[in-house]
Amino acid sequence: MSEFQRVQLARQEDAIAIANLLNQELKSIGITARTAVAADNLNLVLESDPVSNQAEMLVFVREKLANFQPQSVSTITVYGQQPAAAVPQWQQSLELEPIAVDSTSQIADSTNHSSEEKSFARSQFLASLKTFRFASVIPYKEAINPELYNSGIVRLLLFFSLFPWAMRFVVANAGLERTAWILGIYYASIWGIVLRSLIKPRQFSWGNTLKCVAFTAFIGIPILLIVQQIPFFRLLYLASDQSSQVLQLFGFIFGVGILEELCKALPVYLLLLRPGKLSDPLTAAFYGSMSGLGFAIAEGANYSMLYAFALVQQDVDLGGYVLLNTLRFISTPLFHAIWAGISGYFLGLAAINPSRQQPIMVIGIAIAATLHGLYNTFAGHILALPILVFSILLFVAYLNRSKQMVEEMAQAELEYKSSTQSDLLGGKS
Repeated sequence: MSEFQRVQLARQEDAIAIANLLNQELKSIGITARTAVAADNLNLVLESDPVSNQAEMLVFVREKLANFQPQSVSTITVYGQQPAAAVPQWQQSLELEPIAVDSTSQIADSTNHSSEEKSFARSQFLASLKTFRFASVIPYKEAINPELYNSGIVRLLLFFSLFPWAMRFVVANAGLERTAWILGIYYASIWGIVLRSLIKPRQFSWGNTLKCVAFTAFIGIPILLIVQQIPFFRLLYLASDQSSQVLQLFGFIFGVGILEELCKALPVYLLLLRPGKLSDPLTAAFYGSMSGLGFAIAEGANYSMLYAFALVQQDVDLGGYVLLNTLRFISTPLFHAIWAGISGYFLGLAAINPSRQQPIMVIGIAIAATLHGLYNTFAGHILALPILVFSILLFVAYLNRSKQMVEEMAQAELEYKSSTQSDLLGGKS
């Protein structure tokens, strides 16, 4: 209990509170006070050995009780005795002036008590604050310790949280196209981290990752734009613009799907498969997905410009513009990465099955192009959602049964070689 609370209880004639307040000073000189309140009389027994001085104690008691003035107490009877004695050795009554309390004084007293209590609470709060050490509450030395930044999670948190702010100041007036490229790189980086954690490639290097991304964004797409102008492929692209959904599906799969998935598979084939740097499908799937992110970055920047023109021409409202950019920058890159990852996965299988390399690559491109074409055909319909969900789940299924597929492919490779040798021997005989 606080000192303030004890004083309040003493004013309300709490005998224990009165005794506690008196004992705070009396016990230091060997005197113990016991109290009891009866009607308007306060009985105060002072025990000590030897018995306390009567005159001194009366002065002390009058002064102390005057400090907190118990209400309704008009008489104080003070007794002086030894602890074991049956009767006191001296006693004397003191008359106290009763305190007249009207409504105004009650309000003032209540206000004073409230003010005193608040003041006391503030002092207690400040005193408790002083018990805390600054270095314990704010461990600044640990926060600036270089060892903290050895954690990959900490570096990722800093990069992904601060990158947009840094770009805000570095390229404040960069223009829409450059800003779109920067945002595309930012969101693609997030998906890149997620996909690396999901795929867990056996062989990883930043060099090959950046090569696949850059090749597709700056070399593969320009090649794609040239190939699109070839009459045969131009007809396929025109089919994707027709009102007939059958023609759209045909054009999106055999035109858009095949060409774009070939474009994304090209760096994995040229930079990794042909030089013999691939030895497992997981690594190939990872680099394929990185190529897909490179494709999405460049495509997102281009579409962002088209959406801006549509907004200016009022072909789309502001809400639609924001939604389209969100889909293009955040959602679409993942699906480009997944479809390219499927193609890359089969390129990895082709690397360890040299006698059937071409059919395996064709199967991978066909699966990715079909999923891509189906999505494009139904992109404005609710049917797009199950296609996207199936794409994700199929990709994860490939990753989960990678070991089994490698074993199955190896067994099929042996059987194929054995049958081929048998056919050759049979032909010679």
